[in-house]
Amino acid sequence: MHTILPVAADSYLRAKPLSRGTRNEYRSTLRKWDQWGRGVPIQKLQRKHVREFLDWVYERAVADHGTNPGRTANKAREHLRAVLSWAWEQELLDSPPRFPKPRPQRDVAGRHYLTKTELNALYFATHQMRRPRGWDAPFPVGRYWRAALAVFFNYGVDTGTVWRSAPAHEPILWRYVAWGKQSPDREVKESSRWGWLFYRRVKTGKAFYRPINRVVHAHIKSIMPTDPRPDEPVFRGGGARPNARFQRLCELAGIKPRANVETGRDEPWELKDLRKTCATYYDAHMPESSVEILGHSVGGITYRHYAHRAPLAFKAIMTLPAAHGVLGAGPRI
Repeated sequence: MHTILPVAADSYLRAKPLSRGTRNEYRSTLRKWDQWGRGVPIQKLQRKHVREFLDWVYERAVADHGTNPGRTANKAREHLRAVLSWAWEQELLDSPPRFPKPRPQRDVAGRHYLTKTELNALYFATHQMRRPRGWDAPFPVGRYWRAALAVFFNYGVDTGTVWRSAPAHEPILWRYVAWGKQSPDREVKESSRWGWLFYRRVKTGKAFYRPINRVVHAHIKSIMPTDPRPDEPVFRGGGARPNARFQRLCELAGIKPRANVETGRDEPWELKDLRKTCATYYDAHMPESSVEILGHSVGGITYRHYAHRAPLAFKAIMTLPAAHGVLGAGPRI
């Protein structure tokens, strides 16, 4: 039975927990495959077919005055290879075709992390945040944002882990905060004098029990009500559009938009950039630690040979160097 590439790709996308953006990139490659118009069933795909398609993608990107045609062709190559490898695992084809080598590409895409000076500017700008309409929380909105910034920086969480801005999000609730030394996860042997935090990744649903360090402990305590309800969210003040509020905060802090080297355009900072910021500083502090802390798949050599993943994340979180403000000794109420 012969299978065409779009059908195989559709089955692949249904089987994999990919983000919406990644799925859209795959669909873009499939549209190019249809426009190319010379596809054959995946069971008959050969190296020459793949090479001809990727050459066509590259040449079209050049004709469209693309700034990085090599990267465009290599993205299509990655998508084809992933789908065909999955099809081979599912025994839809006897063996995947050999792929041509990737094309040279420009990898510089601009700086996607905030400096410590910018982080501290964000932290202190929260004192200037206006009270949202209908605000009924026990503390000023800026105090919740200072605590949220500390959590973003120390754990690299997704936006939906802090604020439930979509029905599918599962934010951190008060019952997910444990103040005891021992982790609720029995497999974790380390103890934290400041307590533990539980949350799930938005994209994968993977659960994490993370040690609370001194900085995060002080910030969470600063927004803790007298009688916290277990099913109430810890963080408030995100609203329906947390990124819009974050961009207003960037304006208050005097932080300029980040430049996209590929397009030459300025782009507003988003909360997901705090996740990239977290990864940048953790890897500078302890190489390969961001792979485990952010919940990515297994990465580099150091990480693959580290005997236990949890101790690596624990040590990195509890020893991350601190600076003033969001990285510092505690909240400025």
